[in-house]
Amino acid sequence: MQQRKDELVAKQAKLAELKRQRQLRAQQSNAGRASIGGAVDLKLGTDRRAVESLINDILGEKASGSSTGGAGSPAGRGSRPSSVLSAGELSNAYSEGPLVPGTPGPSTPAPIPTPAPAPAQPPPTLTTVALTTVYECPPSPVKEVFTYSKGVQTTEEWIGPDRPRAHSGVSDIDDIPGTTTTPNKRLSRRERDREEELRQKIKEEIEEELRAAKEYITEGTVGAPSASANFPSRDLTQEELSAVVQSDDFYDFLEQSTKVIERAFDQDTYDILTDYALHGQDVEEDDDETGNTGGRGKHRVKEVAQFFDERWSKMRMVSGIDFSPKFSELLLASYTKNPTAPHEPDGLVQVWNMHMQDRPEYVFTAQSDILTAKFSPYHPNLIVGGSYSGQVLLWDTRAKAAPVQKTPLTGNGHAHPIYAVDIVGTQNANNIISCSTDGVVCGWSMDVFAQPQEVLELKNPSQAKVAVEDVSPTCISFPQTDPTFFLSGSEEGTIFPCHRYDRAGAKAGVDRKIAYKGHTAPVMSVDFHPAKGPVDLGDLVLSSSLDWSAKLWKVRAPAATSTGTGDGIVSPLMDFVREDVVYDARWSPIKPSVFALVDGAGWLELWDIAVETEEPVARILPTTRQEGRTRSLNKVAWEQNDGKRLATGGIDGCVTVFDVASGLGGKEGLKHEDWTNVKKLVNRVDAHGLNGAMVV
Repeated sequence: MQQRKDELVAKQAKLAELKRQRQLRAQQSNAGRASIGGAVDLKLGTDRRAVESLINDILGEKASGSSTGGAGSPAGRGSRPSSVLSAGELSNAYSEGPLVPGTPGPSTPAPIPTPAPAPAQPPPTLTTVALTTVYECPPSPVKEVFTYSKGVQTTEEWIGPDRPRAHSGVSDIDDIPGTTTTPNKRLSRRERDREEELRQKIKEEIEEELRAAKEYITEGTVGAPSASANFPSRDLTQEELSAVVQSDDFYDFLEQSTKVIERAFDQDTYDILTDYALHGQDVEEDDDETGNTGGRGKHRVKEVAQFFDERWSKMRMVSGIDFSPKFSELLLASYTKNPTAPHEPDGLVQVWNMHMQDRPEYVFTAQSDILTAKFSPYHPNLIVGGSYSGQVLLWDTRAKAAPVQKTPLTGNGHAHPIYAVDIVGTQNANNIISCSTDGVVCGWSMDVFAQPQEVLELKNPSQAKVAVEDVSPTCISFPQTDPTFFLSGSEEGTIFPCHRYDRAGAKAGVDRKIAYKGHTAPVMSVDFHPAKGPVDLGDLVLSSSLDWSAKLWKVRAPAATSTGTGDGIVSPLMDFVREDVVYDARWSPIKPSVFALVDGAGWLELWDIAVETEEPVARILPTTRQEGRTRSLNKVAWEQNDGKRLATGGIDGCVTVFDVASGLGGKEGLKHEDWTNVKKLVNRVDAHGLNGAMVV
């Protein structure tokens, strides 16, 4: 209890000391102001010059005193220029009337007494005391929140964006309780509701008119009023027209309709002067007005279309070509990145239409270069591609430009570039097979891209029985009748037979008992014969390489190699030496003895081994976009249904389509002897060599 009393006594003493110091400061301030007020009142009735000189003297003394005072002294604070009037302002103020003694001014805390007049007043002397904190205001515990809007920050009236509802980007925040929106958002919401109301009204008018017309047709009423009387035609108002034009349905309709019109205007797809009596007779055309042609008669090749988009194809290289298995007029082309456009997608797939050559039908994008792509033979809307980053991508023509599925960049897939992708199986059970340059082969399901269903590592068995090396595959090919066996071309030039699963006497992976050696440079393509005829030619394989050659192989059956009958190294049956590197070679899907190849010099060559094995029967250079510059061709692909058309692509990003005559494509005139002649030729070459078998 005594301690509490001592604390109260100490606090009272402290408060008394604070009051005494406050009174002392007030007396000192009043004394200084009283001296100044007395001096001014003394000279109010005298001459103006005397008043001004007295004020100047007082101001000069205060200025000199402020220079010596401390920063925290009252004299220093009172001598600020903002709190002192000039001599002219003081004289004007006092000339209007005398000051009333004892009346407090706007800034005086207490009345100022008027001292007795004196002829001379010495300057006041002021003393300073140490500053003491009387009361400290604590900060507020509630944080102040400032809200800014467009109207606060600007003085001009802000007009909302004039955009359609589908692209306005404004969320329906008004429907959420407890939320506030700016006036422009509420206005945009009202505009969208108004547009939707107008669209619905126009739709109801059209439906009512169609319903009336249908009832009139079905009932057959005689003398019924005309449709123009009941439903007169009228012009839409500007508001209604804007609501219709800005709708998503109108945009989709316009996009689809323009494609239809462009296809209809394509006059090059149908020759109105066609003579059906001479159709298929391969009339000789020696004139130069027929366009870019190569070959003669039934081996004639003619360029019919060239696809290039200034926006997307520029500075890109074609890395893959494939025709649609369902729509023969559609073909896709995959492209690498454009080094001069870092903000555009690196990977690109364009689907071109033979009936619309000015722009692509679809454009699909990817985050990495697309090295290969092809249509799914079992789902015509799906496109599968392999990227430089090691991802397998799946696009859908019914969706947007981005892939609908893609494999993850994890340890469960590829970590190296994918140069080969194929789709094997049946309509109800098919898989995507991808192969990367690190020797990893993965099998993927169309429905699950999170992880592969099967993973196979290709190892190269060394003949010296030393360390096993990884195979670096560049291409793969599956036979038509066996989805569990495939050939893999490698960077070292050897073609390896591979098994997806364990067989009797052979394990999954590279077959150690046999290898196809003949190329001395990386193998660029491997292609099994289509084998769609009466004679089985499925054991024939065509390959191309950077060693300036294409080769024909006879592949041993997987069952024969697995039982131990393999003899190690297999040599090619035929060797087609060319004048430049051969990038791609493909069998014709219809003609059993015909294949096409493209080389680094930019030539497309058509070969018929039943006619000639030393020289191509036709060759042609695609039309170059820049005169005098020939670009190498990287890829070639046949149209699979009729085999009358093939496409090529090169490093300039241009895709060129050619038509071939009846001797190189088409089912017209195809005979059973065409298959048997190829079989006899292969058997003779296999038994006696090429010289003993060449019978043309």
